[in-house]
Amino acid sequence: MTQTKIIKVVVTGASGFLGGYVLQLLSKLQNIEVVAVTRQNINGWHTVSDYSESPRGDVLIHLAEDNDRMHVAKLGKIYEQEVQDTIAALSKKDYSRVVYASSAVLYGDVGDYARSPNDPIQCNDTYSSAKRQSELTVLERQCGVIVRLSNVYGIGMSKNNVVSTILRQIPGEGWLEVMDTNPVRDFIWVADAAEGIVALALSNFVGGNKSSIFNLGTGVGVSIGSLAVLALKIAKQPERVVHANNVSNRKSSLILDFADTTVACGWRPRTSLHQGLIHMLQIKPRESKDE
Repeated sequence: MTQTKIIKVVVTGASGFLGGYVLQLLSKLQNIEVVAVTRQNINGWHTVSDYSESPRGDVLIHLAEDNDRMHVAKLGKIYEQEVQDTIAALSKKDYSRVVYASSAVLYGDVGDYARSPNDPIQCNDTYSSAKRQSELTVLERQCGVIVRLSNVYGIGMSKNNVVSTILRQIPGEGWLEVMDTNPVRDFIWVADAAEGIVALALSNFVGGNKSSIFNLGTGVGVSIGSLAVLALKIAKQPERVVHANNVSNRKSSLILDFADTTVACGWRPRTSLHQGLIHMLQIKPRESKDE
């Protein structure tokens, strides 16, 4: 009788927002040994002082990076070098597959079309530059998987994003204030994003095991103003006015085409923005920060 192989999946940043959802999904799967890596002292987890010390395994899902662009900008080149040193060390280990969580910001925000993985990219700050350098390092190895994520939201998300800014003001009175109502973004529910990452980590790709870039988004663009109006409507406060504190006439749009991801592993988002906001307005979110 042939014994089923146990796949050892190492997850860095497992105590972060997205990492927690990925960990929860993996723990429900058969024949998967999950190693949760963190810099915190959590019983039963693998604690490290630096993520380059992460243990070996079959699959690495690397989520442990700072997703606060303003904070990263303050750290500058020091942060960029630390990130590159970590991903370089991890890439030298004998994982059969490395999944790296990157960002849709690499596409820029000019043009109202849905971005595909082959579209041009832009690196105009420390955050995007660090992401791109890490991408290139992962793509150099066999079966390096880059996951470019759109705007991830859900229970436990950081307070430093536009969805948190809106929901903090509901319920409330008077204006609901945002920075700008015009930018258009692609908002993906965190559980859908986690499912996509797990599917890409464990799937046998149609095209084999070559390194690839995949998008995780919904393909639907929603303006910040429309997002706020929808949240108020769901909360039964449609009479409140959405006020922009710093209106820009510049067009800004960032939407992701996920067709290649569906072909590779069958994934597609299941939760609409309307459904996600209903859930969040029913459950008061706990605030969190990725590691």
